[in-house]
Amino acid sequence: MPRIYKLTKAGIKILYKVRHHRGHGIHSPFVFNLITKVIEEKTPYHAYEDIEACIENTFHKSRQLNKTNKLLFKLTNYFGAQRILEIGAGMGINSLCLTASSKNIKCISVETTKQKYLEAKKLYQQWNRDITLITEGLPQLTEKQDCIFINLTELNNYPTELNQYLLNLSYDKTFIIVKGIRTNRRHQMLWREIKEIESRTAALDLFNIGIVFFDPALYRWDYKISF
Repeated sequence: MPRIYKLTKAGIKILYKVRHHRGHGIHSPFVFNLITKVIEEKTPYHAYEDIEACIENTFHKSRQLNKTNKLLFKLTNYFGAQRILEIGAGMGINSLCLTASSKNIKCISVETTKQKYLEAKKLYQQWNRDITLITEGLPQLTEKQDCIFINLTELNNYPTELNQYLLNLSYDKTFIIVKGIRTNRRHQMLWREIKEIESRTAALDLFNIGIVFFDPALYRWDYKISF
């Protein structure tokens, strides 16, 4: 009887990198450009230094931005997002990355944990951007959002009717970023549910980060990308 082996989480991630590196096998020009010009782009933007300086000035300790932090900046910068909703702000570092590309950005950040809310509020006071921080559930917005960032690793209570809420705030230029899609089974299920939103088109799976688009010019297709 042959022995059946299961890949570890690290092994699956390595397999992703081998099979989906640098846009290999991607036929969509939109997705190919997104991979080569954003996801795998390595430019050392001055914005990274500004964010790290703000963190050090606020908390009196240095912090090197990780690749996820940088990806948030690159996505909002590339697509020129002006209205951003962040669900699960944590201590606010991702908020800085989401808003660093322009002083015209209006960002609403949600953080329900009191201590993290206070830390994020302190950080925002040192950052010259329009960020509204709330702590009591999802805001009832009437304006469509360009970018919605959901940080599953910072959520304790998952909103009911999340898909309908996201759909109400989305239009053809909206993109949704979901962090922590493989942290646990619950997060995997939430990511699958988000991908079932009726009007979504392209969906990118970067192993632990997912990105969903609503542009009707794109095919409704799932892409697995090395990151």
